[in-house]
Parts: sequence; structure tokens; C-alpha cells
Amino acid sequence: KSLLSFSTSNQLISWLGHKHFGLSTRCRGVATLPTVMLLGVMALVVTVSITTLSFTELFISQGSAQSSRAHFYAEAGARDALIKIARNKTYLCATTDCYSVDFSTNGCALSKDCAKVQVTGDNPKTVTSKGIMNASARTLQVAVTLDTDGLITGAVWSEVTN
Repeated sequence: KSLLSFSTSNQLISWLGHKHFGLSTRCRGVATLPTVMLLGVMALVVTVSITTLSFTELFISQGSAQSSRAHFYAEAGARDALIKIARNKTYLCATTDCYSVDFSTNGCALSKDCAKVQVTGDNPKTVTSKGIMNASARTLQVAVTLDTDGLITGAVWSEVTN
């Protein structure tokens, strides 16, 4: 044939395999296995990457939730101390972690779900409350000023960072 003309693609493949490359029809699919293996490895890498990112995001969100709850517990402990001061203007509890407020059964004993509170000073009084939620701990300080009648006239809240 002076001009190449093929009526089907199978004829072209057959001509290329036999005439030009010396390949038999048995060897035509030899590239299929490495291609499938490469696609499988790529799919595996994508799956592992997505799973790793998902677990990382999960741990970050759990840590954030625990930190928020620890802040809530510290605030609740400080408010409890403010109630004690409002009822008794001379109230003091000067030792570190003088009393605790459990938010679950054995919260402080298990180092979770609790606030540890301390009240120092005369005027202004300083309330220090440490909220604990599992591995997260947040500490708040409240500077409380009292008038001559023992009424709370001001409270300045701040978070203590380590």
C-alpha cells in the first residue's frame, strides 16, 4: 500500500504493533498494570492526607472546646466568690486554691470540670479563680472594690496568662 488507510482503529493498532514495534498482540496491555498501580497509590495518598487533616481538625476543635469550658468554670468560680464577698465583706480565703467548685462528680479530684478559688486582700479584694477542664486550665482575676458599707462598687476582670 502506498497510502496508509485503515478502516478501524484495531487495524491501526495491529499495524503499529506488528510492523513498527515488533510487538505481538499479547503485549499491548503491558502499560495497564503500572498505570492502575500508579492511580491506586495516588488515591491512597489523597485518602491518607484527607484523613490526617480530619483528625488534626478534630483535635484542634476539642482543645478549643475544652479551653472554652475551662474559662467558663473559672468565671463561675469567680462569681461564686463575689457572692460570698457580697454576703460577708470581710470574707477571705487566702491560701492557694482555698476552695473548689465541682461541676461534675469528683470534678477537682479527677482534674476535670472544676474551679479552684482564692480570695485575698482587703480593699480592693482580689479573687483568683482557676477553671480546669481535662488538660485545659484558664485563670481569671477579679479586683473587687467595696464602699464603706461593704457593697461592691466595682470589679475589674482580667485573664492571667502563664
